[in-house]
Amino acid sequence: MSIRERYISRMYNAPVNPDRPQPAIWKSLGIKKPDKALEDLAPYAEYLLLERGYSPRGVRRYLQDLAFWFRFLKAQSLPPGPEAVRALLLQERWAARRVQGFLAALRSYYRYLAQVRGEAAEDPTEGIGRPKAGRRLPLHPSPEELRRFLEAFQEAKEAKLLSALARFLYGTGLRISEALSLKGRNLVLEKGAPVAVRVVGKGNKERLVPLSKTAREALRELGPPQGNVPVFTFLQGKRRGRVPSARYVEAQFREAALRAGLDPRRFTPHKLRHAYATLLVEVGVELDAVKDLLGHESIATTQIYLHASRERLKEAASRLPEL
Repeated sequence: MSIRERYISRMYNAPVNPDRPQPAIWKSLGIKKPDKALEDLAPYAEYLLLERGYSPRGVRRYLQDLAFWFRFLKAQSLPPGPEAVRALLLQERWAARRVQGFLAALRSYYRYLAQVRGEAAEDPTEGIGRPKAGRRLPLHPSPEELRRFLEAFQEAKEAKLLSALARFLYGTGLRISEALSLKGRNLVLEKGAPVAVRVVGKGNKERLVPLSKTAREALRELGPPQGNVPVFTFLQGKRRGRVPSARYVEAQFREAALRAGLDPRRFTPHKLRHAYATLLVEVGVELDAVKDLLGHESIATTQIYLHASRERLKEAASRLPEL
């Protein structure tokens, strides 16, 4: 186990002082036992999650890097600055993509201190070159593999929920956090049937996503809720009516893939998003339309642009291969 892995393990399993109340943010992030290195970062974690619109996974990743950074400074008796960053990178010798993520975490935190908190904090990444990382091709599953994957849910306790959620993710390209936060009021109805969803994605940007036939059928199977009732909830047992966590969904997807004899790395919620985007491109949908559907760009609020965008995206979504 590397030094960083040991630090991360300790970070999530350190003993908690029972006399010190734990901020609610840790529960939101799925962190049960934050250690000392994280306790002082609670306000920053709230800022990322609530104001910047980061996903819980993204916030945890930034916190992991910051905890590692603070421990490195303490162990080496170094002040935060470019020299310390260079020393850490020289010691770890990470791949380019890993270095990019680490530098982004530091840059974000020290900008938060300076611009939000008003502290005299300088960015330790200033002057550090950003290595270029080659683009990785997404290992998305094919429609045939997806059908095998869906059949494997028949053995799961929450088979109806998981199958519908998987088909909905494939049929909309939504992030798992976006799908799980959907409520009845987010559905756009025509003649009583859902035809699109209003999604608030990264950075609190709202977009309209027309529903493909696969996504519409998934919602029809569950029975679209009304008002503030969540779309995707447990359907049985003590948890009935509660929204599953992203980690629960990821674990269930992994088990289903293994039962089907498939590589579980290719059947995560995010890989279904990749499949949605890639298959649309393969059938000839324009890249700018796919970008809008994925939420990489916001939809304008003017009526003329909204109408044109809605028609264009609706036509794009209708070309997704059915499951």
